Amino acid sequence: MGDYGADYAEYGAAYTGSRLEDGMKMKKIKKSTIVEAQKRKKKILEFYYMTPEKTDARELTRLITSVDEEKVDVWPELNLMEVVLDSDSLIFQDGRECFVDPLDLEFIEERKIQSIYVVSYEEGDAQKAREVIREILEAKGGFLCSDTEDFEPMFTANTIL
Repeated sequence: MGDYGADYAEYGAAYTGSRLEDGMKMKKIKKSTIVEAQKRKKKILEFYYMTPEKTDARELTRLITSVDEEKVDVWPELNLMEVVLDSDSLIFQDGRECFVDPLDLEFIEERKIQSIYVVSYEEGDAQKAREVIREILEAKGGFLCSDTEDFEPMFTANTIL
């Protein structure tokens, strides 16, 4: 039993492998706890941010003023920016490698897109996430678009909120 025997003896239980006996009971999880956990499932929304300006995640972090600086982090080696919001995080992650289809590449070339990010955030954070995205759109131009065949709907700094 080793050193654990004395500790468990104090509580009226004997330690036998991974089981507790005599005096220790397993706590039951109420059905309402499970229902609450299911209600809290998060819905993550995903978009693409495309801009004709060459930029990186570190530069994007400097454009954000609507969130405290300590809630913004960057991983330069991944070209990834994270903004901690209420329910989850707003993530901007390099997304250039997502586009290999010739029609997508034509769309990108026609608009002279230089930087592409996959943008994701939790639905409950939509208002705050869009405020941050608007700051970036105002400074860097470009648009936020959907992961659809025609990239619609698209949002600009004027239509994001």
